[in-house]
Amino acid sequence: MNSINLTTMKTNEEMGVLSENERQLNFYYYPEHKLSKEALAYAESSDAKLNAVNIEKTKVTGTQWVELAEMLGGKVTDFLEKDHPAFKEKFDENAEIGTEDAVKILQNNPELLVFPIATRGDKAVYVKMMTDVLKLTKPDSQYNKNE
Repeated sequence: MNSINLTTMKTNEEMGVLSENERQLNFYYYPEHKLSKEALAYAESSDAKLNAVNIEKTKVTGTQWVELAEMLGGKVTDFLEKDHPAFKEKFDENAEIGTEDAVKILQNNPELLVFPIATRGDKAVYVKMMTDVLKLTKPDSQYNKNE
């Protein structure tokens, strides 16, 4: 099935559905985090087409956050950095936070994204170390053979 990439849009606009293009590396990040900057450099070195999504400028929809969580085998609430001072300032540590709440928190407080997320095709990884993005970039040579 061919996938149409609707994720490359102007800043401050809402994104469409997630791309499952095997030739494209999607990188969701908050630009002020040091890890994001370092991992983005690795993503840029990939032979795959890079779609870098700065979540501070581009609104990721609730559906997309849910899709990302499902790809990672978790929940949207897993994306929240609950030890971050901004989180502690606004929310009680025992607060019950559901999916909709987590989406709103991420959309309004992008700095609370715990780790950048990279996707390629139907695979996704948390980027906990800058080299984690390489888990999705190594097979680039197979994508270039038939071009």
